[in-house]
Amino acid sequence: MVTIDLMKLSVRDGNEALRAAGERGESIEILNPDARHHIGVGLVAPATGPVKVKVRGSAGYFCAGLSHGADFEVESNVGWGVGDSMYAGSVVVGGNAGAIAGVALRGGEVVVKGNIGSRAGQVMKAGTLLCCGNASFLAGYMMYGGRIIILGDSGERVGEDMSAGAIYVGGRVMSLGSDARIDEMTDAEDADIRAFLAKYGVAFDGTFKKIVNAGTKLRYGANEPVSRPLPHTVFSEGGTYWNAKVAEDIHAKSLIGRYRIRGYGASKPVPHFGDIALKLDPARIAAASDAVRSVNLAMTLGDRFGAKPLELSMPVLVAPMSYGALSKSTKIALARASRLAGIVENTGEGGMLPEQRAEAAQLIYQCLSGRLGWNIHDMLKADGLEIYISQGAKPGLGGQLMAKKVTKELASIRGIPEGIDLRSPSRHPDIMGADDLVIKVEEFREATGYRKPVSIKMGAGRVRDDIKIAYKDGFDFVQLDGLQGSTGAASTEVLENVGIPTLAALQEALDGLAEIEAKGDMPIVLMGGIKDGVDAVKALALGASAVAMGTAAIIAGGCISCMQCHVGNCVVGIATQDPEHEARYKIDVQAAAIGRFFEAVRWQIATLVKALGHGDFRQLSRADLVALTPEAAAITGLPYDPSYRAREAELLSEVA
Repeated sequence: MVTIDLMKLSVRDGNEALRAAGERGESIEILNPDARHHIGVGLVAPATGPVKVKVRGSAGYFCAGLSHGADFEVESNVGWGVGDSMYAGSVVVGGNAGAIAGVALRGGEVVVKGNIGSRAGQVMKAGTLLCCGNASFLAGYMMYGGRIIILGDSGERVGEDMSAGAIYVGGRVMSLGSDARIDEMTDAEDADIRAFLAKYGVAFDGTFKKIVNAGTKLRYGANEPVSRPLPHTVFSEGGTYWNAKVAEDIHAKSLIGRYRIRGYGASKPVPHFGDIALKLDPARIAAASDAVRSVNLAMTLGDRFGAKPLELSMPVLVAPMSYGALSKSTKIALARASRLAGIVENTGEGGMLPEQRAEAAQLIYQCLSGRLGWNIHDMLKADGLEIYISQGAKPGLGGQLMAKKVTKELASIRGIPEGIDLRSPSRHPDIMGADDLVIKVEEFREATGYRKPVSIKMGAGRVRDDIKIAYKDGFDFVQLDGLQGSTGAASTEVLENVGIPTLAALQEALDGLAEIEAKGDMPIVLMGGIKDGVDAVKALALGASAVAMGTAAIIAGGCISCMQCHVGNCVVGIATQDPEHEARYKIDVQAAAIGRFFEAVRWQIATLVKALGHGDFRQLSRADLVALTPEAAAITGLPYDPSYRAREAELLSEVA
C-alpha cells in the first residue's frame, strides 16, 4: 500500500506518485484530500489488473477522471464530474456527488451512495451510473449510450434529448425530457440491475420504471428537396436580389418547415485579406528567389507554460477537420502531407484515427463538447490537446453530422449510435464560465503530466472578451476561426449571418490582449479562409503568430466545391463516408498534391518576407501593410492607400 498525503504534497506531485504506483500495480491510499480537484485523473492501470485507490475524505472536481482500469473508493463526497470520461474501472462514492456525475462515461461503473447533482450522465456513452439517492434535473441529458440507475426520484426532465441507452428510476419520475418515454422493462433487465446492486451491497426492494429515447428527434423529419448544386465560387449568384438561389431557398423552406443545412462557409463578400496590401514593389520578388534557403520560417508553438512545444518548419498548421465531416482517406492524406511539410495536423472534433496518428509526425487532439471519441489513451498519444469551443462557420453552436455519414465505424470511434443525425451540445457540460474552464485546462494538464500544450479553438464571436478569458485561463495558444471558415454542415442562416470576418476577428483579439497588457504574450493561430502564403504573410504582419489552412488544403487534395458536404455525396471522396465515393480518393496522389501545395505556400511566405527586407517572418509588422478599402482601414487601423491596388494585383500574379 502506497500512502499519498495531500497535506504534504501538491495534487500535481500526488498524481505523479499515484500514477507511478499504479504502473507498479500497487494499491494507493490518499490522505487529507480536502476536496481538492483532479485527484486520480489520468490513472491507467497496468495490464496485470486493476489498481485500488482509497480516498480518505472528500474529493473535488473530476475525481478519477480520464482514468482506465482503476477502482476508486471515496469515503465522503465528490464535486463535479466524478469519473469524467472514464474508460473502464469503478468509482464508489460514500456520500453525495455534484453535477455531471459520470459525464462522458465510456465504460466502467460509477456508484454514488447519496444524491447526485444536475445533468448526471450527460453525453455518457457506455458503462453504468448508479445513484442510491435522488437525482437533480436533466439526468441523462444528451446521453448516447450506457445505463443510469436512480433508486430515488429522477429530478425534472430526465432523459432530455437522449439518443440511446436507458435510465431506470426506482422512485418518482418527476418529468420526462424532450424525446424521452417510459418503456417496458424485461425480467432480464430487472435481474441484471439487482445483481449490480448486490455487487455493491445496495439494498432495494422497489420497482423500476425504464426511460428510453422516444425516437422522434433522431433524424430530421423532412429531407430537403434535391436541387442543382452550385460550386461555392458562384453560390451567391452575383448581386441580383431576387435571384434563383433566393427563390429556391424560399421554396425549400416551404416544404421542410425548418432551417436549411449545407457545408463550406459564408458565400457573401466580407472584408478579407484581399482588402489589404503589402507595401512592396513587385519588382523585388525576383531578387528574393532564393528566399526559402535564407529566410527563417521555423517556429515552436505551445511552450507558454513549459510543455513540450510543437515544432513547425513554417508558421502554418492544418486546420481542425474531423473524421466524419471528412473521409478516413482524406484524413490520412492530410496527416501525411503535414508530415511531409513539417507542420502539424489536427484531429478535429471526431476522435483520433490510428492511421492518422501513424501518418502525422505531430498531431493535435481536439475535445468537443460531446466528448466524441475522447479518451485518455489518445490524449497520451497526442502531441497537443485542444478544447473546442466553437468554429467560425457556426460560433456558439455545437457540431452537426448528418445520418448518412454516421456509419458503424464512425459511430464506434465517436461512441454514439449509428445512423442518427448527430447534433452535439452547444457548450461543454463542465464549462459554465471562465472559472470552470481553468479547472478543465488543469485536468488535461494533470492527466498528461503537464507535458503537452493545451490550446483552445474558438469561433469569432465576442472575440475581445473571449481572448482575455483564454489568456487568463492559461492556454498555451489560441486557434481563432473567422467567419470565412468552413464546416461540414450548418444552418445557412448561421453560416451567412453569424460570426465575425477573419480580418476583424484578428484585430479584435489583438486589441483585447492589448487592453490587458498581454499583446504578444499568447500566440494566436488564425484561420478562416486563409487561402495561400500571401494571406498568411498579411496575417503575420498584422500580429498573428501562425495561420491554419483547412479549405485550401482539401482543395489542393481534390475538392471541387460541389456543395455536397452535408449529405455525404462528395463525388471525389473527401466529404463522405460512402465507400463507393471514397474509393475514388487516392491517398498517395492527394497527399503528395497537398504536400506540394504547402511547399508553394512556404515559397510564397519566404519570398515575400525577404522582398520586404526581412530575414525572419517574425520581423513582419503593420508597417509592411496598407488598406485598400475604407472598411479594411477602419477594421485594422492601417493607413488607407488605394494606389497600392494595381501593385497588389501585379504581386499576386508574381507569387501565384
